[in-house]
Amino acid sequence: MVDFVQVLLRKCDEALADVETIYARDVASHDLSGDLLYNIRSVVQDCQSALDATAGRVKDSYLKKSKWKPYFPLGTNPADFATKIEEQLKGLTAAEPGIAAAFERHQPYQPGKAVLGYLHSLARVNKHNDFSEQVREEVPPPSDPNDPRYIRHTRWGARLMGAWAMGTPGALITVFVGWNFVDPAVPVVPTLKDLVQQTRAAVEDIHTVAAL
Repeated sequence: MVDFVQVLLRKCDEALADVETIYARDVASHDLSGDLLYNIRSVVQDCQSALDATAGRVKDSYLKKSKWKPYFPLGTNPADFATKIEEQLKGLTAAEPGIAAAFERHQPYQPGKAVLGYLHSLARVNKHNDFSEQVREEVPPPSDPNDPRYIRHTRWGARLMGAWAMGTPGALITVFVGWNFVDPAVPVVPTLKDLVQQTRAAVEDIHTVAAL
């Protein structure tokens, strides 16, 4: 039988690869496409499903059998985590402290794990297609000053090309470089890459400790 959680992790990787390919195309055209939105949604939802399925397996293996389906407990601090794991996996901390500790290793308040705390917000944001543009200012390249991504404006006294434009307007360009999520305000591709990595780490750690 094919392991469903492994399928979800594989689908996360596949959707992420599609996001990176389509993202580069959409940035070049300055047009956030439906294909990109679909694959962003797929990454977020499959990560959430892989984590929730892992919590469900722990519940089925170590806690009382029932039709109740837990969510992966995510806390903002140790006290909040203790509350969340007791809500979702009642009795696990007392019965299997080693497994509970594995869950706690993958909490947003742990070093390098902050992206896991974005998971539920990203799922909500993406349903509303809420994104903001990411830009930077730079001196226009002499090779292609008419690139459509550039928005021209003027700044007086700006330091351009290594010299002061004394009293002369200095032309800068605002370059569109991509999109951020709105809430949280983080860049799309790096955030999704980190989310997939942290989801895989959590799933593999908990499966190992719980012998699932």
